[in-house]
Amino acid sequence: MDKTENLTFLELLLRVVNNCLAHLKLCIAIVTVPTAIMFVLVMWVLDPVYKAEAIVTPPSNNQSIGGNLGKLMGGIDNIGSISSFFTKADQGIDIVWTYLHSWELHDMTIEKFNLAEHYEFDGKFHADLLKEFRKQFDVELNDEGMFKMTFEDEDYVLAAEILNFMMQKADSMYNHYKTTQARLSKQYIDERLEREMQSIDSLQEVFVKFQTENHFYDPEIQLEATMKYLGTMQETRDVVAQELAFEKMQHGESGRRYEELRKRLNSVDASIKQAVQGKRGSVGIVALDKSSDLAAQYLRLESEMKLKLTLYKYLRQQSEEFALVEANLQANLIVLQPAWPNDKKVFPIRSVMLVFTCMVSGILAVFASCIIERCKNSGENSALAREISRLAGFFRGKKAT
Repeated sequence: MDKTENLTFLELLLRVVNNCLAHLKLCIAIVTVPTAIMFVLVMWVLDPVYKAEAIVTPPSNNQSIGGNLGKLMGGIDNIGSISSFFTKADQGIDIVWTYLHSWELHDMTIEKFNLAEHYEFDGKFHADLLKEFRKQFDVELNDEGMFKMTFEDEDYVLAAEILNFMMQKADSMYNHYKTTQARLSKQYIDERLEREMQSIDSLQEVFVKFQTENHFYDPEIQLEATMKYLGTMQETRDVVAQELAFEKMQHGESGRRYEELRKRLNSVDASIKQAVQGKRGSVGIVALDKSSDLAAQYLRLESEMKLKLTLYKYLRQQSEEFALVEANLQANLIVLQPAWPNDKKVFPIRSVMLVFTCMVSGILAVFASCIIERCKNSGENSALAREISRLAGFFRGKKAT
């Protein structure tokens, strides 16, 4: 068995250096040949790749339906809270993201710039060409919430043109989606407006008929006036009754004044009775026994009328907004940083690839020189020599002994 040597780090390092010096030509060849091959590849064989970049703002947030409806209904008790059920999340970012990754946009780009010929594509399936295109294209959201679009190609001018074309087409696709959605929404809202207008007219006729038949126009004012009128009439009756009793005590019931006071008292009683029974509705006096039901019906009709008018006002506003959106053909994606022909290569990185090849080749050269020296020092009958002999015999096509 071989004796195990306990070497220090310095001794091991010196031994490795001596092994390399003993096989200096081999080490130089192992390092030089791969490095030279890699140099030829990065200089004349591998095609350079360039990257074009652009930063685009996503579509602006749309105002939620709940916000508008809440403002319009804020003056109606317990109705403003309903607006929370009508909120609409803005999906503009997701829609543009989908368009940027859609096969339709990618196919238009491939056809526009004849990328099948540019990539020298000879496959049978168009999906493979789309896959090759998507390897070069990338979209991500940066920390500021903006779209960062990149495209890599061997032609830096073409890369910038492709990126600008895709941004323009994505904006056009989103604009078409937005205007189409606005047009369909406007058609629906216009239909709702017509139905709501008919409903308002019908409800208004019912409301006016109720007011006319019951002489009930404003519950708060009329009830206050009724109570005030009855109070005044009751005071008048009390005064007349006292005068009538005093006149009876002083002059009896046969006098002329007593008869006038009695008629006046009967007249006051009749007025009070008519007011209580609701027979003086033409002047706004309400029957007390019917006031609760009339007030409840009046408030119900009034609330329903206010709700209908508020909804009509909101639908009218939304119809005008959708009409403006449909007519608006301005850009939705604002380009903050347009793509420009960037002639700085992103692949191959010559210095990094050459340094990496040189380092790996050097490690292999050191390893090979150490193996050779180890085999020399082990002797022909050692286990390591026998294994190396068997390996060499395999490659020579002979069976090692």
